[in-house]
Amino acid sequence: MPDTIITGLDTIATELDTAVDTKEYLPDDPENDLAQRDAEEVAEVIAAAPGSTAPTDQTTDPGASLVPSQSVLSRRLRALQSLNTKLMCMNVDATSYQDIVRGVWKVIGCDFCALFLHDRTYDRLVLSGSVGYDLEVGSYQISLDEADRIHCQVFQEEYLVNVPNPLKTPGNVALDENLRANLVYPIISQNGPVGVFDFGSQTPGAFSGEELDICSMLVDQMAYSIENVRLLRELSRSRDAVIRGMALLAESRDKHIGGHLDRICASSHLLAGRLLGMPEYIDEASIEFVDTIVRAAALHDIGKVGIPDSILLKPGKLDEVEFEVMKTHTTIGADLLLNLMHHHGSYLMIKMGAEVARAHHEWWDGSGYPKGLRGEDISLAARV
Repeated sequence: MPDTIITGLDTIATELDTAVDTKEYLPDDPENDLAQRDAEEVAEVIAAAPGSTAPTDQTTDPGASLVPSQSVLSRRLRALQSLNTKLMCMNVDATSYQDIVRGVWKVIGCDFCALFLHDRTYDRLVLSGSVGYDLEVGSYQISLDEADRIHCQVFQEEYLVNVPNPLKTPGNVALDENLRANLVYPIISQNGPVGVFDFGSQTPGAFSGEELDICSMLVDQMAYSIENVRLLRELSRSRDAVIRGMALLAESRDKHIGGHLDRICASSHLLAGRLLGMPEYIDEASIEFVDTIVRAAALHDIGKVGIPDSILLKPGKLDEVEFEVMKTHTTIGADLLLNLMHHHGSYLMIKMGAEVARAHHEWWDGSGYPKGLRGEDISLAARV
């Protein structure tokens, strides 16, 4: 995670923290209200939630008007700290964008929040994360040819658009029938715009200058995170493609097992998916496990690259000596993958692939090879 992200978020957090703590230092003397006015101004600028209403409970306490703002400030500070922590620890996977959107939504406190990213291949904006909108992430898209759409204008012109009532804006298509205020920001990286952030409220005109400021700060900081996630996902896909290419190379030596790799991956995905939610596998079978094994399974026979053609391609039954050589494809494959991690760093898919390569010929009753493991001594990935 780039230091600029953490530094920027820490700056916002410091401002919020300062505003939260201000009331503790207010003077008891009601005639000296300078500190109170300053605290109220900070609270209004940084923490007023879009569409929020004034408190109904009035008291004579000179600091009473700060209590609702303090409550909002505290909530936003906690949400910002949580987002900060998540960004530092976040794994780059299919939920990364959704996690970013949910974190930003909690800080802002609006009714709707969405992230659209630019699909360069088809020149369109694709919904990549959403809270509040009844739209399917990954499927909902906006073509950049739709010039009247606010999101297209923001992306192409690289400026924010604040629409007090999107339902009354000519040519615009509101993302929700209850949307009464819409704020859309461009997400700009070093190479130009990469998408837009959408904030929505059910209250007309909810986004005033104060909300614009904090939304702007968050979007600027999130631009670094989003670009980081995008680049890491591209790198991950490229790495997966190279590794799968290695597996296909091993399979291509044996012309009699065409499609075997795809069938193994599909079967592994199906079986692993059935384990989700089963009590006996609750500690091992997760969505991440299912997503990983569908790729790691492709590496089960990668060790066959080290088996001589005279044995691997022999049309008849292998004799005892030949079969012992064939068995070594399990350890050859595992050692190859472990060596990759030793030189290039650990990677979950390769780690699971090494487990699968070494133990996919083990049997539950212990009659398999290479180690004669039995039962749960065999890793779950290899059993699948």
